[in-house]
Amino acid sequence: MNMRKASPRSLWQRLGLATLLAGLLVLGGCMNQPTHAPDSRTAVIAPNSGTLTSQQVFVTLLTTLAERGFIIERADPDLERLDASYAARPPLALEAWVSEVNGQIRLSVSGDSNGADIAPGRLDNLLVEVAVALDARTVPVIGAP
Repeated sequence: MNMRKASPRSLWQRLGLATLLAGLLVLGGCMNQPTHAPDSRTAVIAPNSGTLTSQQVFVTLLTTLAERGFIIERADPDLERLDASYAARPPLALEAWVSEVNGQIRLSVSGDSNGADIAPGRLDNLLVEVAVALDARTVPVIGAP
């Protein structure tokens, strides 16, 4: 039997190579996460009677999200834009903004759920809930982000 004893240097080289390979495998697993574009909906909030202001829509959106259990991370009444999140698995992050375009009040909501699909109708239901609270209806805007 002819057994060679590994030198300390070659042992360290093998250990370094094994560590490098393990690190690459870990990083490779992180890079394989699917990318998923956020879901977005935009609707005109049309009052059933009377008039609405964009500020009323913004405040109602803020209230509706808070009542649903969302954490309001940022809310800027001047820009009429807010960011909110919902602690679930997977978590749901929303961006919403209110704008006035050609005399119409538009409510836009974009949601991301860490690459997972958002339940069908979840964003639509939010838009409808805000409209109902304002005694209004939603008119979807096709082709708008």
